[in-house]
Order: sequence, then structure tokens, then C-alpha cells
Amino acid sequence: MAKQLEGAILPFLRLDAGVALPKFRQVQDQLRIAILQGHLRAGTRLPASRILAQELGLSRQTLVRVLENLKAEGYLEARQGAGTFVSAALPLRPKPARSPQADGDASPRLSRIGALTRGVSAEIGRVAPKPFLPNQPAFDQFPFAIWRKCWNAAARGGRAGMGYGDVAGELVLRQRIAEYLALHRRDPCDPEQIVITPGGHAAFTLAALALADPGDGVWFEDPGPVTTSNLFRTLGLNLCLADVDADGMDVAGAITRHPGARLAFVMPSRHHPLGVTLSLPRRLALLEWARANDSWIIEDDYDSEFRYDGAPLPSIRSIDSHGRVIYAGSFSKALYPGIRVGYLVLPLQLVETFRTLSALIHRSVPVETQLALAEFIGGGHFASHLRRMRGLYGERRSAFIEAGETALAGLARIDCSESGLNALTWLANGRDDRAVQRDVLEAGLQCYPLSDYAIATQRPAALILGYAGVPAERMRSYLGRFAEALSRP
Repeated sequence: MAKQLEGAILPFLRLDAGVALPKFRQVQDQLRIAILQGHLRAGTRLPASRILAQELGLSRQTLVRVLENLKAEGYLEARQGAGTFVSAALPLRPKPARSPQADGDASPRLSRIGALTRGVSAEIGRVAPKPFLPNQPAFDQFPFAIWRKCWNAAARGGRAGMGYGDVAGELVLRQRIAEYLALHRRDPCDPEQIVITPGGHAAFTLAALALADPGDGVWFEDPGPVTTSNLFRTLGLNLCLADVDADGMDVAGAITRHPGARLAFVMPSRHHPLGVTLSLPRRLALLEWARANDSWIIEDDYDSEFRYDGAPLPSIRSIDSHGRVIYAGSFSKALYPGIRVGYLVLPLQLVETFRTLSALIHRSVPVETQLALAEFIGGGHFASHLRRMRGLYGERRSAFIEAGETALAGLARIDCSESGLNALTWLANGRDDRAVQRDVLEAGLQCYPLSDYAIATQRPAALILGYAGVPAERMRSYLGRFAEALSRP
């Protein structure tokens, strides 16, 4: 732990045994910074090396070395018979200007987008990995050895992975993604229609920037993912809220209230957080609205890989005959969030625009990561991993439902959709979900309150629990602890 010392100069110095930097370098660097920042002004006399050594618990030889180095750099000067001083040749630093906070104004001058970020949250992933954390894959079941071999194979390419990559993504990865979509999602496309992005949110950002101006409307499901709604708000878009029921987004209601919206953001395969799917009549109505109004659909294929009753549902893009759908996918849930690889499947007329915009903003996703992922998909490991995870998550889902119906009787009603990684527990007795979440956290578990996802429409209180990361044999004990938290007055 850092040790802070007393004295005219020593408050600026901290010795931290927990860092690899040698102690003489810690003292030397901190003295230099103190001089540059004006804490030690030109002409200030430093304590003798003997006193500094005693105060810091270092040898005098070490402190002499520090002072000599700073003299050689021009920060200090020795005066015969008087001691060591901060160099008089250094310019006097002006008094620091009053901070905006001192004048009662805590707002710096920002761009419009910068100003829009104030007051919104971008926290994602900064939560403890406790049982029932939503959206959490089973990290311990990831095929690390196979992935390492794929990475090593990509690295053997040598300099091929060291330069900038194709701004649309490496062709081999785009080919593998196109093959996967055709074989496993019944959604063929040309690799030239694909643009690789650093994650799903980067894909949404590109679509919003390329297709809408600040002030344009975007249909957005309420409730809906918080970070995505904040992203669109920050980009200056007007959220046009659409209700969600058992058949997904209320397309007819959105057309009535917001017919002129420029974009529609929709999660048809599995809505988050409610878990419903968009019905075929509504998909067709959505496509017809986009065609008739020259609008665009951003399709977030959320959790589509993990469906436990039949094959994954076809995408809206697969039935789009007018080129109005921008399909966004990622590997965050299927593999792991830290891989930071997403992709867009675009209508051909948009490809060049998105390629250029991606080049200006992202340049490219790290090439070695792309090559390793292409090897992983091409070797059949991705499809094999998904099959294995569907089986595992299906078992954990069944264990969650079976144990939960007993443990939560009278406390909450389980609503576990046939796809995804999460379940909803609707709270009984009018409990406030945010207050109950605090009790759950104190019990050493994790969950999210449904209220956090609601924008304008308030729904009955519920908690979102992730079952995919919890071993089936631990489900009953964890749900018992969860029930105890829900039972607190």
C-alpha cells in the first residue's frame, strides 16, 4: 500500500511497494511532476539528501542519485554552500485559473454529442460475476484449448496479422460468417455484404450515423436495453417508443404514433428483457412500413443461437425483398463478450457507405482476432460449441424452472422463454423490484430489476435472472438463497 509522508516537500511523494517501478524512479518521477505542475516553484530549496533519505526510508546514496539525475535534466541546480534548489531557469508557472466548479458552473464546454452523454449511463460489464448474473455465458465451458490452437494458427501468419486489416473485415472471416448464416440460420448472403465491427454496439452506431440525422426518429421497444437507448439518445436521435406484448413490438401502434420515423430498432428473435419473439404478421407489417416510408430496420439478432424448442427462428432479413434490413450480430453471447467482434449484413446499396464510415471510425478489428475466429468457425468448432451450449443451457433452464417453481412459490412467478440465457421472475405482493434487488445483492447473488429497462411504460415488478452461468446441481441451493432474499420484509 502507498505510504504518504509528512513535511514541506514529502506530501508529493508516495512509495508504493506494490508496483514494479524501482523506488528511486518513483521518487524521481514524482519530483519531476511536482516541479512541472508548479507544486515546487523555481527557486524552492529542497531538503538535504540525508533528511529525504531518513523520511522515505531509503539510502542516502539512492537519494543522491535521484537529485543528480534531476540536475542533469535541468530541473534542479546546486548552489555552492547553500544546497539544492529547483532551477531558476524554469519559467514561473501562473496561478491556476479558477475551476468552473469554483464559479458554480460544473459544465465544461462540450460538443452537442458530448453534452448529450451527460446524465446517461454507459456502465456495462462492471458487475461482479455472482450467480444469476444476466447475459452471462458459461465461461468455464469454453473450449480454451481449441481456441488457443486457432489463435496460434492465426499467429503463424506472421506479419499478415500485424498491419491494418481490410476495413470491412478480413475476407476469410466474412466468408465463414456467410457460410454459418446460410447453413445454421437459413439466411444466405454474399461475404461482400458483411462488415465486421468491434462488437454489437459499434454496429448500431454505424447504422445510426449512416442512416439518420440528429432529430430523426427511431422506433425503440419499451422496455428495452438501457445502453442501446442511451446510445441512440447520445447520437441525437428521437426515441419513438413502441409497446411490447406477447407478439413482440406493437408495429401497428408504432405506425399510428410515429409513421415518419427514420429507423426501427427491433429484437425479433428474442426481445430483451421480456423474451418474446416478433410474430410473422408483425414482421411483414414492419417490412412494408419500411418500404413505403423509405425507412430502415436495424435487426438485433439477440440470443438467436440459443433456442431450446426447435431450430433458431429465421431473421427478418431472410424475408426482406426490398433491401430495408440492416442485420446486426455478434459473438458476445455465443463465445464471450471480451472478444469484441460483431458484424453487419447490409443491403448491397449500403455496403460502400458502411465500409468507408467503419474505416473512418474504427479502422479495423484486430486482424489476429479475426483470423483466429475464422479458423474456429471454419474448423467446425463454433457450430460444435453452440450445439454443446444449447444442450447445457437447456439442462440448466429445466433445472431453474423445476427448482424455482418450488422455491419461489408465493414469492414470484417464473417466466422462462424458450430461448436466450435469462428468465424473468414476476414479484408477488406488490414488491418494488429495485428494493428487492438490493436484498438479492446482499445475499451474494445478482439480478437486474425490470424497472431499469422501462422508459415510459411501467410494468409489474420483476427481476431478470441469468441461469446459463449456474451449474444445474447448484440451482436449487442458489434459488433457496434467492427466495430468502425475496422473503425479507
